[in-house]
Amino acid sequence: MHAGQRFAGRAGRLAAPRSASVALLVTILAAGVAAGQVQTQQAAAAALPDAGAVTAYADGGAFLLNGHPSFPIALSNPPPLDGKTPSGGDGLDEVVRSGVTMFRVGPLSEPWMPSTIAYTEAWDQAALDRRVHTWVSLSNVSTARPGARSDLVLEKVVTALLSDRSAGGIGMWKGADEPGWGRTPPADLRFAYCRVTSRGPANWCAGEQPLDRNHLWVTIEAPRGTPSKLAGYSSVTDTHGVDVYPVSMTAADPDLHQVGVWTRALATITPNRSVWTTLQICSSGSYDRAGDYILPTRLQERYMIYDAIINGARGLSFFGGDNPACWDLSDKETGWNWTFWNTTLAPLIKEIKARSALGPVLRSPDSTRDLSTVDPTTEAISRVVATPAGPQLWVIAARSGRGERPVTITGLPRTAKWASVYTENRAVRVVDGTLTDRFARWQVHVYRFAVSAAAARAGRLVRSAMREMTPRG
Repeated sequence: MHAGQRFAGRAGRLAAPRSASVALLVTILAAGVAAGQVQTQQAAAAALPDAGAVTAYADGGAFLLNGHPSFPIALSNPPPLDGKTPSGGDGLDEVVRSGVTMFRVGPLSEPWMPSTIAYTEAWDQAALDRRVHTWVSLSNVSTARPGARSDLVLEKVVTALLSDRSAGGIGMWKGADEPGWGRTPPADLRFAYCRVTSRGPANWCAGEQPLDRNHLWVTIEAPRGTPSKLAGYSSVTDTHGVDVYPVSMTAADPDLHQVGVWTRALATITPNRSVWTTLQICSSGSYDRAGDYILPTRLQERYMIYDAIINGARGLSFFGGDNPACWDLSDKETGWNWTFWNTTLAPLIKEIKARSALGPVLRSPDSTRDLSTVDPTTEAISRVVATPAGPQLWVIAARSGRGERPVTITGLPRTAKWASVYTENRAVRVVDGTLTDRFARWQVHVYRFAVSAAAARAGRLVRSAMREMTPRG
């Protein structure tokens, strides 16, 4: 049983149908058809998109940066603007090199001032210089009313940020923080959402001109209430998310699967499936008045990352690296939680970053299929991606049940014979469309399947037929 990594006083005192294997093979063949048509797009998407990209979402909820699929990885908040790593390197360069693509910036509750705008512009420029983006918090003006002072502040802030030379670093706007838990009615959020993004019924803008059309608006909920009560907020945001922090000082046996439960709950009430999950570094429950604190172990953090992905997250944020209540003495010197970063978070982000082998899979949520398992506490999904070398099938599986046991995953193509296990340097045999592997509690396995020669030949035949049907000239 692992409650988390405790530190004393260091802080300063859906099951797939029976025909799933057939359907999955069809999906693979379709990916094979698409592979020849999208090689250039895949190559472009494998690199970080150009700074200044317009943000939107695609079918299946995938984020788009300048038209290219993306899986945002954000820090909330990132290391200091001019901060250094423990070894003396540039802090922002380090996190970007490891795979972070977005910095949450801007005030949460304090008012916008000229100095705050200038500081946010400096962050936008820092992101632009590194070819990543900012997630700018407009939470404190998200309930602005037409003609009120809050409306003037909203206009001043957004106009100033968009007209500055650093504007190319802006990626998304952050709306109200946990409005459902804070009992802010969705109606109170309509004006700011429409005023900034131009989206929603025209009358929500109350006759005022929209300020921006090119960036998504993200609203993060607390894991409180019911999906039905939170559903109304999906109409006043582009992306709907949730922050879930199960590891705490008071939880002897934290239920990490609440991450997946709440992510899926948000997905069910978000029609466009543009869903965001914020995971913990250090939250309000992570420390006590004595100066003791607790952080997720690497096993726990890895489970929460993939549990969110399995259940519908199209982007992730990691919260609390800037909270001094969870710093050790070396972190105090650098002003950020480099201890947790180096021991836990950085290796995990490298697994899922844009240029990782898994990166294209995370950018292709529209191919997701739920797979059946013999263990109700093990969830598994498959995705198919088109690559220049042909289609690839991936399966992500995570287990929340106690103890350790073999788990069989079904619904795989019968043509598959072996699957390599991502990051584990081993392979697993696949027999008659089933795979069996051992899972401990909170363990994740990610499998990559070699497409069989038969499937590859079938894919070539389908592509040939498609070429014959394609008009020429």
